[in-house]
Amino acid sequence: MSIKQIQELVEELNKYRHEYYNLDKPSISDSAYDHQIDKLKLLEKQTGYILSNSPTSTVGFAVKSKLDKVTHLYPLLSLEKTKLIEDVNEWIEHMFAVQMWKIDGLTVELEYDGGQLIRGATRGDGYVGEDITHNVRVFKNIPLAIPYTGKLKLAGEAFIYKKDFDLINSKLSVGEQPYKTQRNLVAGSVRQVDSEICASRNVHFLAFNLMEGEVFNSKHSQLDWLKELGFGVVDYEIAFKGGDIEGSMLRLKDSAEEQGLPIDGIVLAFNNLEYAASLGETSHHPLHSLAFKFQDDVHETVMIGKEWKTSRTGRINPKAVFNTVNIDGADVSKASLHNVTNIKDLCINIGCRILVSKRNMIIPHIEESLDKDMGILEIPSECPTCKSPTEIRVYETAEFLYCTNECCPARVLDKFVHFVKRDCMNIDGLSKAGINDLLESGVISTFTDLYFLEIHKTSIIGLEGWGQDKYSKLLASVENSKKVKCSNLIYALGIPNIGPSSSKTLAKHFNNDFVSFLQACRRKLNFRVLDDFGDVLNGSLHDWYHKSGERELWEGLIDILEIQKEDTVITSSSSLLFGKKVYATGTFANFKKEQIRAALESVGAIFAAGYSKSLDFLIVGSKKSSGKEQSAKNDKVSIMTEDELLRILSS
Repeated sequence: MSIKQIQELVEELNKYRHEYYNLDKPSISDSAYDHQIDKLKLLEKQTGYILSNSPTSTVGFAVKSKLDKVTHLYPLLSLEKTKLIEDVNEWIEHMFAVQMWKIDGLTVELEYDGGQLIRGATRGDGYVGEDITHNVRVFKNIPLAIPYTGKLKLAGEAFIYKKDFDLINSKLSVGEQPYKTQRNLVAGSVRQVDSEICASRNVHFLAFNLMEGEVFNSKHSQLDWLKELGFGVVDYEIAFKGGDIEGSMLRLKDSAEEQGLPIDGIVLAFNNLEYAASLGETSHHPLHSLAFKFQDDVHETVMIGKEWKTSRTGRINPKAVFNTVNIDGADVSKASLHNVTNIKDLCINIGCRILVSKRNMIIPHIEESLDKDMGILEIPSECPTCKSPTEIRVYETAEFLYCTNECCPARVLDKFVHFVKRDCMNIDGLSKAGINDLLESGVISTFTDLYFLEIHKTSIIGLEGWGQDKYSKLLASVENSKKVKCSNLIYALGIPNIGPSSSKTLAKHFNNDFVSFLQACRRKLNFRVLDDFGDVLNGSLHDWYHKSGERELWEGLIDILEIQKEDTVITSSSSLLFGKKVYATGTFANFKKEQIRAALESVGAIFAAGYSKSLDFLIVGSKKSSGKEQSAKNDKVSIMTEDELLRILSS
């Protein structure tokens, strides 16, 4: 009760101080104020509890030359996230869980010893953060001293209330850019080297986890104890399968909005701490907690323009340009319209009001047009680059716009950009701008020309932005690219619909014999006999080979390149994945996209071209899942986690 009295007295006295110093309208006498101050000092002495914004505390401002690094003894990992209530119900199983605010701020770790605050640090990458003790001391509600003398470590979220955020923006000078979000402002405030700046931003803190201190059996007991010590703590409710989980989430969301607290979801953590600890963690997230993210925010804006861009396949991709909106702290002014069918379905046009979101907080997406009566965006009859006629082609259920000119400069440029990519011919140092220079100067017109740059030395060195050094480096990179894997070469040719996976299947089928592959295309071999090759891929290969314009691009390469054998790995047939058809989806913590396939093939797995019901396993990344996981559940396809894959690889 004494700590509660202290908190109330501090709030009351700070109100009186504001009236006296800022408004010059004190509502109590000096003697009454002094009496309250004395009362506060006595309570602080009795409890050992002192707030950072107490009138009795004279915390000086500190200026750092830099923020020192701090290694976290207990890693502050990210959480697995979902937007589906079905995932929550599945995750919670038969256990009780604590549902609490997921504050959209900056995670901070606090450390106390002997009842005194000794350090504050940012989360950083979860393992190493930055020392912000000087700023933590000027947060508005951090206890500098607490009635617990043991070692204490806790984590919580630093944030700025909406009323303070609006006030700070209102006081900016003319010409100063307003802060975009509460999260951006608090992140910048907490990492200031001058604590006076942080103090002026009214940063607050709410705890959500105890890492070291008293030992408890339940999560809610931890939170209640921290509250008894005088910390601000996130609101929470107990949840269980079959209970009113959604209703609880809604209540927590409403209470945060009423207080002007920035939250972007709800965190669920198993209440039984012994059970929670037994679950362990991945390198990315603990398994005892789950973050439920609210649906993507939708922002209204006006479409003010459009862009049509021709790709290497001839497909002309549409984009909408609209008045800038800020979503999740980033300015967004463009979004893909995908195809002609989507434009028709949206009934979208320049001048109409539209609703824009960021799908999965990443991809800008137009959800809806609010002015469907304004007609549909005009579909161009000419290619925006070469002015050749366009045509609409139907693939599966959607209509796409195409340029009919095989030699369209935009198409040719993108084909070269694709050809030199790392997972294709890997010609390092040749950017899109550099390729454009060589094309416009007439130095190259086919892929083969890249291997005869010596005869154009004077012309290339004379190009703006070039020179002897850049030319020599390019020549060396081109020479290195002559030794190429068959699968990389097939992918580099830019055959429509043939990606890295399909290219490896083809290379393997023809035993890395590129000429045999070409002969099969010439004879119109039925490629449907290959795994995951259907009508689309079969038709793409035949169409590509029999277009004279395409052949002119690559025909001369056969006598220049040295086709290398694919890397072979001796695998054990005892591996669980040996001979199994697998596919990987999501974002992996331990593998980059180009590594995951190699890792799977190293244990004898057959990597499929895409998801299908015929898979033996769908392997899901630990950092982020995808919609294919739900498809696998529906299709009764076995799902393997990244941790399970790592165990197979390590064995």
